[in-house]
Amino acid sequence: MVWQKEYKIGYSDFFIRQKIVLIFFAILFIILSLKLFYLQIIKGGFYNDISEQQRIYSTDEMAPRGIIYADDDSVMAENAFIYSILFYPFDQGGLPAEKTILELNAILKKDIRPYLEESIRNGKIVKIADKLSMEEMFKIQEKKMKLNGITLVAEPVRVYKFPQANSHVFGYLGEINKNELMSGSFSGYKSGDYIGKAGIESVYDKYLRGVNGGWQLEVNAKGVQTKAFKYIKPEIGNSAYLTISPRLQKAAYEALAKSSTGRGAAIVIDVKTGAIKALVSAPSYDSNKVKAEDFALYLKDKNLPLYNRATQALYAPGSVFKIIAFAAAVESDFDIYETKYCRGYFDLGDKRYLCWYKPGHGRVNLMEALAQSCNVYFYNLALRLGVDKLDEFSWKFRLGEQTGIDLPNEKRGFVPTAEWKKSKEKVPWLQGDTVNFGIGQGALWVTPLQMAAMMSAVANRGTHYKPYVVNKIVSLEGEQIYQHSVETNGSVTLKSRTWDLLHQALIDTVEKGTARGAFFPNIKIAGKTGTAQNPQGNDHAWFVSFAPADDPEIAIAVIVENGGGGSANAVPIGRKIYEAYFFEGEYKIKSGD
Repeated sequence: MVWQKEYKIGYSDFFIRQKIVLIFFAILFIILSLKLFYLQIIKGGFYNDISEQQRIYSTDEMAPRGIIYADDDSVMAENAFIYSILFYPFDQGGLPAEKTILELNAILKKDIRPYLEESIRNGKIVKIADKLSMEEMFKIQEKKMKLNGITLVAEPVRVYKFPQANSHVFGYLGEINKNELMSGSFSGYKSGDYIGKAGIESVYDKYLRGVNGGWQLEVNAKGVQTKAFKYIKPEIGNSAYLTISPRLQKAAYEALAKSSTGRGAAIVIDVKTGAIKALVSAPSYDSNKVKAEDFALYLKDKNLPLYNRATQALYAPGSVFKIIAFAAAVESDFDIYETKYCRGYFDLGDKRYLCWYKPGHGRVNLMEALAQSCNVYFYNLALRLGVDKLDEFSWKFRLGEQTGIDLPNEKRGFVPTAEWKKSKEKVPWLQGDTVNFGIGQGALWVTPLQMAAMMSAVANRGTHYKPYVVNKIVSLEGEQIYQHSVETNGSVTLKSRTWDLLHQALIDTVEKGTARGAFFPNIKIAGKTGTAQNPQGNDHAWFVSFAPADDPEIAIAVIVENGGGGSANAVPIGRKIYEAYFFEGEYKIKSGD
């Protein structure tokens, strides 16, 4: 007997499986439709751009960097061009005519056929020759219309004026490296780009670099370049206008280079704005010669020409620090007429501390002690002031702090404290430490730039202007993109009497003290010499000053590394700078003046 619904029972499992398969394919169709909608509609533009990028290849033609101008608008850094020849294989239908090849061979004095064959074979642009002479460039330019597929390309090369004097301000260029690319600080740069590696070229790189150009080429699926369809002209970078005076820069560098050791630094700063009028470090290097082989020689040089002594080198200030001790004493209401007897040495316990003047200065007061730089007087003064007061006034004058100049890798310097010595060296601060502190020795470290900034604040009676080198950045169209605003790093508040006495003591130092070599009959100079002891070698020579003393315009700091006494070795450099500033050259005192 057969039940009438038996056939349905036999096929029921089949119908269930069929329904599952249909549902699966329906879901799969919906998913694929949604995916296609997402890819083609929502993300279509994005993937189209990627496709275009893969289809389009760009050759790089490096953009010239912006021009660098001095404070008198003279050019300090510009661009020269070297020329290369490229061969474009597109639409050539094979090698150029034999006559063309022979003409190029004759001009370039080499066989270019292998380069051309490589270009045709790979379907890519090749560089046939670079660094063409002017004669070669002009000959090819004359025949350019007949040289199918041959193109001249100009590549910019940085050219610096007076590179030895200006190298530590300019810096130099170099190819960006892998670490720099991965650092995240160089967004928009790529391998092969050149960037500023030091100086303002580094700090202001984003302004100075231009926009690279070149040909946009179409490539096929195999990466073969098939045609060039668009040329983008490189755009020159923005121009920088510096505060640097070429005359002062040259005078400072030449005087420093001719010093007893040829090592040191000199800074000239505008006391009313903080503008740096000159900043040199010696020995220096040639900013125009920073290829690998040149750079290797600089790195091996024991005189460290790449090292910017003006902002990075740390020295004891020596007797220059007596300016700060003087201010602390007057502010503390010490009797400036009270005298101390200098016999050429000072005994503290079983230790003897010497004065630079071995016969001794005799009886001197505070004003005379600063002018004659009497160590014995300042040994006694330091003990009366104490380490805490010396620390307080060191910080007032911003020792141990960066000035914030727009040059890279500025050092902070260091001001010692009793707490620091106890923590670092596990011994207490002693009176002998205070005695050394009072004449700028011991663990006190400063940069030449800090000394220039300090002297600037002394000159203008207390304002710490933030030093700067770049005044403004201007585009090719004349649009002012950046303008420096005068900034201050705070101020030193002292009594008017303190400033008056300090200025007079510094004038006395030049007119009848240790800095007489900087005296001019018709210009009042206020200054202080220093001889800083150096555990690693000969003493360093210091001279800090400002002028005119009655209405200050500039402040100067000079150090001659291992130069010995400041009077004999640093003052003459300061004098040369003043001659360049006030007289535009050497000043000769007439008989009878």
